[in-house]
Amino acid sequence: MLTDLPVGQRIVSFGDVHGDIQALCGFLITAKVMDPKSSVADPKWIGGDTICVQTGDILDRGDDELACLRVLASLARQAKDAGGSLTVLYGNHESLNAAGMFHYTNPGGNQEIETDIGYTVDSTLGTDRWRLQFAGNQPARWAAFEPGGLFSQNLLSNMKIACVVGRTCFVHAGLTAKHLTQYGSITQMNKAAQDWILKPHHGENNNIGAYESTEQVIEDAQKRAKAAASTMPDCLGGGNESS
Repeated sequence: MLTDLPVGQRIVSFGDVHGDIQALCGFLITAKVMDPKSSVADPKWIGGDTICVQTGDILDRGDDELACLRVLASLARQAKDAGGSLTVLYGNHESLNAAGMFHYTNPGGNQEIETDIGYTVDSTLGTDRWRLQFAGNQPARWAAFEPGGLFSQNLLSNMKIACVVGRTCFVHAGLTAKHLTQYGSITQMNKAAQDWILKPHHGENNNIGAYESTEQVIEDAQKRAKAAASTMPDCLGGGNESS
């Protein structure tokens, strides 16, 4: 929470990105926090002590989800060094991806993740049989965004459910009195989400693809999805299991 702000503190916020890198950079440049002369590959923070809040839904519907995440992660690090901040919140599409639900993805976005993540995992493990445990359901995307997954430690655990800046509470879609009563505070809500995303609720990975039948593969993937959805905190969208 950032409640003790100096007079004239500059605050900017924006919502759904949905894998649109041009729209993202356009906003950041218009908001005067990203140098218009910099690039997607090497974005430069020029916002000084500006407080910037992105309110979720970076994922799905677009072709450049990873590019958007990279830009925001880079600028967040630079903003901190400059005395400002860039905070990224969870949206429902981040929750859906974490639970293995990919019905809003674009072919181009899936290919971006396959190229950058999937092929890298193939090479690292020396096999593509790790993909079997995901039963053909976007294995690279699922491995990246699931709890305890490839992005859980360095990326997703830094995202928040909500944050308070001055007298404004920023959140994706809404915040209910029930959530505050259940968790006690926004800080505890954020901790619940962080604890959940860091833990591999499905147990150990089967990266060698040791399965005896197609039915076993499907059953394993279903258990994986159920483990994430059934343990998801209410403040993060718990209830996706029945969607």
